[in-house]
Amino acid sequence: MSGSTRATASLLRRTIHVGHDPMVRRSDRIEGFMSFGLIIFAILLLPLAIWAGSATGASQNALLAEQAVHIHAVTATTTGDSAASDVVTTDYVPSAVENAPAQWNWNGSVHRGDVTVDSSTPAGSLVDIYVDDNGDKTIAPLTQTAADVAAVVTGIFTWLSAMALLTIGFMLVRVWLDRIRVAQWDRDLRTFLDENAL
Repeated sequence: MSGSTRATASLLRRTIHVGHDPMVRRSDRIEGFMSFGLIIFAILLLPLAIWAGSATGASQNALLAEQAVHIHAVTATTTGDSAASDVVTTDYVPSAVENAPAQWNWNGSVHRGDVTVDSSTPAGSLVDIYVDDNGDKTIAPLTQTAADVAAVVTGIFTWLSAMALLTIGFMLVRVWLDRIRVAQWDRDLRTFLDENAL
């Protein structure tokens, strides 16, 4: 048995209080087993977190593929100067984003609408926008980076959420065990004082 294996086994025995040490209370053994179980669950939850992240990644990639078919990049030309948009801003961080009327061609038809531009964009400026199959302006498609980040965040959040619930449960049981230990200590102390009273 290697040194690291012996050290791990020794730590495990101390954690779950293996043996018949008279100084170890039943509540200590329960707490030890729960501590060990928390570690085991932390390891066992990893596949669940990986599965959740993979499932999210698959759904995001499916959305990415669908958007690649139905969302198209076109270049619009502004037909007027930019004007302040209705975007809500704070008093301390003024918005540098404005709207401007524009037009663009899609499948031989001219479409018109407001596009988001930088502040003080003059008429005649070219702006890249995204349109749907009908040529109407739509939101930008999902990026591969955003899909990957969503998958990773979902996996991490799943693991952390499950571990948080288990840890809260462990702490609640530990509070209950502490109360039992305090009550037992009070009883033992009273018994000792009664037996040794003059």
